[in-house]
Amino acid sequence: MKKLTLTALLVLGLSACGQSETAKQAEAFSALDHKAAVLQGHQWYKNNDGIVVRVHPDRVNATFSDGTEADVAIPNGEFYLSIAPWATFTHPCGNHVPTGCTGELIGQPMHVSAVDVDSGEEVINTMITTQHDGFIDFWVPAQRQLAFTFHFDHPEYGMLEAKEVLPTFEDSRTCITTMQLKPMGGGAIEASGHGGHSAHH
Repeated sequence: MKKLTLTALLVLGLSACGQSETAKQAEAFSALDHKAAVLQGHQWYKNNDGIVVRVHPDRVNATFSDGTEADVAIPNGEFYLSIAPWATFTHPCGNHVPTGCTGELIGQPMHVSAVDVDSGEEVINTMITTQHDGFIDFWVPAQRQLAFTFHFDHPEYGMLEAKEVLPTFEDSRTCITTMQLKPMGGGAIEASGHGGHSAHH
């Protein structure tokens, strides 16, 4: 009888220790490096499983449907910026949510440059295409003030420009939705007043 009871307890114990699906996902997420963690967040974009990935200055956090959380540290010296240049609508954002944040301009070619305000070093100077979510992800040096400039040939409004100095410190935003593209000759495009965002910030 004692043997049977012990066997039953062992079976129950193994069942209790068996990982749930979310626990397995959390463990797998924790094993990723910081860049792969962000890419995983993109793969979970608009998922129906209640998974939310949020990028903080020091870590990439995933929260699963049952409340389980997993963190991946971002190394010192690196900083993540996700920028959504926009013409007519945007949404307020602090820390980027690659599983939900959506910008206005999706799959659009733009030129971007970024210059270190203090040293004058050119950190970025290239053509890019906005991602499936209307943002562009950048891994840049931390502890800097970077002057970003975007140029975009809008099919309706012509050549537009957006400029902003973006800090990359411990309390800085990782989600940039404040860079409105405006006509280079002056003036502004009337904002429509609605955003494209369904995640928690």
